[in-house]
Amino acid sequence: MKKFNSYNLALLITEGKFSCAKAATILPLMSHDSLTRYLSEKSLKHSADVENLPTGGDLVFDCTTIGKPHSENMEYCAWVWDSSQGKAVLGYNFIKLIYVHNDKIYNLGDIFYIKGGKTKNELVRDRLTELHEAGLEPGIVLFDCGYAACKNVNLINSFNWKYVTLCKSNKNFMKQQVKNIKYFGAKSLRGKARGIYHEVQIAKHCNRYIMTNLDEPITSYSGWKIYKRRWIIEEVFRALKSVLHLEQCSARTLNAQIKHVQACMAAFLYLKNEFPCLGPEMAQREFLRLYHLGKINIHDDFGLAA
Repeated sequence: MKKFNSYNLALLITEGKFSCAKAATILPLMSHDSLTRYLSEKSLKHSADVENLPTGGDLVFDCTTIGKPHSENMEYCAWVWDSSQGKAVLGYNFIKLIYVHNDKIYNLGDIFYIKGGKTKNELVRDRLTELHEAGLEPGIVLFDCGYAACKNVNLINSFNWKYVTLCKSNKNFMKQQVKNIKYFGAKSLRGKARGIYHEVQIAKHCNRYIMTNLDEPITSYSGWKIYKRRWIIEEVFRALKSVLHLEQCSARTLNAQIKHVQACMAAFLYLKNEFPCLGPEMAQREFLRLYHLGKINIHDDFGLAA
């Protein structure tokens, strides 16, 4: 089993609102200073080794918001759009990339968007290029219409990767907007889209439009069935926020916020691997039950001194 650290354990054993001081009172082997010192250390790279990843998995990416409503003094904290609330909130936007193969999840990066720097699409393209150069061979790339920019899909296609995404209703396809095109039943239409240098298929599913560069024809049902696999990243975001305290780091530096996000994801993957048949909330409850029974070896698994 991979060793984690005391901060990962603090996230797992803390119920309710999280803080370093609260976690230190729960587990005497940890101190408040040791937890805050972990956050102040230089950020580590918590992502899977691409060379050892199996081929043919799903590469999924999306962004989410970490709300910090009372933290104007946090480094690079800014007003960002939160789609779940439908309004701008004070906090951070970060982009997560994961790789899914046979229900096993690998973390491929957490990229914080900084206002005034590169756009989110530019950050995604940089990371995708790094993954391609490292030898990643996904079976499909899945993302929502927010990342269906022409430069993004052109780059993915240039890697000979296949993708499935949604596109906006005003997307210019075969010289007219997709919402004005007559679709014949569940069949897709194949052709050229403005700004995209390869042939794509577009199928209409209810009031949504599925776009892909897959060679085999898709239908409304088959295209949506593939695209729905993207939902796993939304489940990861929900677990990180509701179970593993993603939004509850009060450190003021960006480095500390990044370390906290990385630790939350490491704790999530621990629960996922140790309790594969349980959801995140039930997995944490089972972890706590075993921990209180003394069946969790915190010294070996989390690197704590006896």
